[in-house]
Amino acid sequence: MKQLFKVINQGEPFTVTKQDGSVLHKCTIVLQELGGKYENSYVCQLLGNSALCKFNPNDIVFAALRFTHSEHQGKFYNEITVQDIVSFSNH
Repeated sequence: MKQLFKVINQGEPFTVTKQDGSVLHKCTIVLQELGGKYENSYVCQLLGNSALCKFNPNDIVFAALRFTHSEHQGKFYNEITVQDIVSFSNH
């Protein structure tokens, strides 16, 4: 999915150590489709250098989201990752 979103919230970045020993930056960001306060919203993961970027509530961004799933102990979970993000807001 590639479209314009409004930033609702962004968590603080943290580091994750991968199995190969390398370190990855990660944070959570909540994006909402434009159009009104009841539009669809998505809790997404920002990875790598993008996780170090700071977005403010109400910033308008263009983002490419990737929807996947994982299985853990027989339960399935949705995962949304931001593949690319560009801000249109001035800071």
